[in-house]
Amino acid sequence: MVRSTRQRERRQGILGAAGRAIARRGYHGVRVKDVAHEAGISSQSVLYYYPDVEELLVEAIQYGAKRYVDSRRETADALSDPAEQLLATIRAGFPTSPYHLSALLFQSVSAFRDNVGLRAMLESVMAQQIELYRRILEVGESRGVFKLADDSRILARNLLALEDAYSVYFVEGIVPAVAEAIGQVTAYAELATGVSLTEAAASLDRGIERPGKEH
Repeated sequence: MVRSTRQRERRQGILGAAGRAIARRGYHGVRVKDVAHEAGISSQSVLYYYPDVEELLVEAIQYGAKRYVDSRRETADALSDPAEQLLATIRAGFPTSPYHLSALLFQSVSAFRDNVGLRAMLESVMAQQIELYRRILEVGESRGVFKLADDSRILARNLLALEDAYSVYFVEGIVPAVAEAIGQVTAYAELATGVSLTEAAASLDRGIERPGKEH
């Protein structure tokens, strides 16, 4: 039982390391030695657990994607005010470091094109994030906090689309700062909900926010 737990933990550690390597180098740029370096182990140890490197990278993307979606949901659920939930969710979606889980997804675009299973997973990841935004918007409207400018699902899709676009710009160096990208998406969120998020930002900046993190 102890050995099984240790093996599971070692495999998860390797998956996390592979995800960081993909985020840093891109899906097709990762080699076994890169994963080993990130994990702090030998290449032979990586191959012991994952003799098929492509299988390792695919599983790392799946593992990272699940953690990314879960962390965003946990970020929202840790707050009670819809305005704070909305802004915290926006913030949690942007890469705060080269190793952020969202960077892993954006650096894996070529894998999504080539792998049917991963493409289906990406569709699920998008659907879950849209549903998260939709839920926040509808709860906010039901409580009288938001006055939605359109159907909640349309607004949710637009929020995710803007977030993804600006995240790509940041990863590619087109937008120099995450704060600028977050500001642009937040501006749309304010138009979409009819409410200023300035007070929510002040609350989160005082330490209420619990952003999703790469571990």
